[in-house]
Amino acid sequence: MDQFVAEWNTWRDSRNSALARPFGWLSVAGLYWLDEATTWPGAPGDFTVEDGWVRVVLKPGTTAGPAAETFDLLRGEKETETTAAAPAPPRPQVQVEENGFSAKLPPEGSLDWFTVGHVLYELIERGGRTAIRIRDSKSPLLNKFIEVPVFDHDRSFVFLGKFTPYDPPQKRMIGTAQSDVQLQTEVVGTVSFESESGEVRLEATGSPTTGLHLTFHDPTNGRSTSMWRMVDLGIPGADGSVIVDFNRAVNYPCAFTAFATCPAPVEGNVVPFPVTAGEQRPPFYLSENGVNTPFLLYTFWDEGRPDPTPDWYADFGLDATVLDPVEDTDPSLVGYDGLALSGKDLSPLGRRARSRLIKVSAEALTSRIPVVGVGAYSEFVITAQREVRELLGYQDGVEPVHETSPGRLLVVMSSELKPAEAGFRVLRTDKSGLSYIELPQGLPLDSEFADSEAFEDAMESGAEVSSWQEFAYRLATLVSGHR
Repeated sequence: MDQFVAEWNTWRDSRNSALARPFGWLSVAGLYWLDEATTWPGAPGDFTVEDGWVRVVLKPGTTAGPAAETFDLLRGEKETETTAAAPAPPRPQVQVEENGFSAKLPPEGSLDWFTVGHVLYELIERGGRTAIRIRDSKSPLLNKFIEVPVFDHDRSFVFLGKFTPYDPPQKRMIGTAQSDVQLQTEVVGTVSFESESGEVRLEATGSPTTGLHLTFHDPTNGRSTSMWRMVDLGIPGADGSVIVDFNRAVNYPCAFTAFATCPAPVEGNVVPFPVTAGEQRPPFYLSENGVNTPFLLYTFWDEGRPDPTPDWYADFGLDATVLDPVEDTDPSLVGYDGLALSGKDLSPLGRRARSRLIKVSAEALTSRIPVVGVGAYSEFVITAQREVRELLGYQDGVEPVHETSPGRLLVVMSSELKPAEAGFRVLRTDKSGLSYIELPQGLPLDSEFADSEAFEDAMESGAEVSSWQEFAYRLATLVSGHR
């Protein structure tokens, strides 16, 4: 077992190192379809498509050079002309011109085409459409990256499976991470294994001679994991046996960036039980609006009522992951820019849930991640701060419990946030750096403010918070400003 976990840790290190490469997936910073645009702000030139050939005419003064893959193709084509080599599989064709480059791709092909400074321009063909994908070695997402959060290793998510090949392989139409792009993929057979939920049967892609892959959905998607994941199975044994190890399930690039064209699972590739193993959904994500500000919120919301909180935070610039403190598993805090615990009633929480909230608060405080406790849940932040200080050896005693005024609700914020800068009236700051704030009880959910300017004016005037929507605006301002 120790060797099994050690190998898994080595695999994790290798995975994180691959993602951190200068032109790896975390460097992807843009995607432009050439049937919609021939140039764009910041483009190195004008692009045209004719008879399958894509040509770029560089802007005057632009210094560009062939990428390594293009250079190898140019050199390889010259060698092929002088040798009697056997015909190679379809590959890109490339040319260097006086003021630009030309290339032609095979179906579903891609090419690291040319570079301008620290930017690589990749040419791709997907679903009959051609696009330029930009990879920037100084991408803000790449600069922010530390590691991909993962679930703890769990041997119960390792299964002995059976591969049954299709003869011949079968074609399937699948969706992609781009809603307007579909692809044709080839499935080579089925992989089946027994679980506590019964037999699971999934269709595999790849090749039994070079390695099989499973792309799958499961009930954790959209919460603790991305919309789908993939696991490599390797080469099946002579009897068709394969090891399905979900501890090595990985995110597709579309979990990190909006500019990926990742293939979705074939229809029916759904694992019927929650796969709480492998990579979790990364909190950091790059879109046209830049890198998001990921925010983790534990809250207990009334059953049967829609929770407006995620929409508010999204409107105000935070990408909130909302978790139920009773039911949801704890994600890694890696990559999150803030943590909030919110709730007025502690009765739904058992001992395990309360311990979890103290633990996650202590982890965030230790990691210098901004922490906010709202209402009755502020108790967990205060307790966690005391435990952290005791572990650090502080001997300054325990301060009196804050007595909340009648008709008021307590909010506490860690020292990483400056609540006065968002118009909050700070009653006191204790020796540990926690700021204590009170809000009126019975605040309405929605604000009467018509636009963000009204929120901004109220915040700058120091007016008391008049709705929970306004509180979300001020908190989002603090967290985004801290980042």
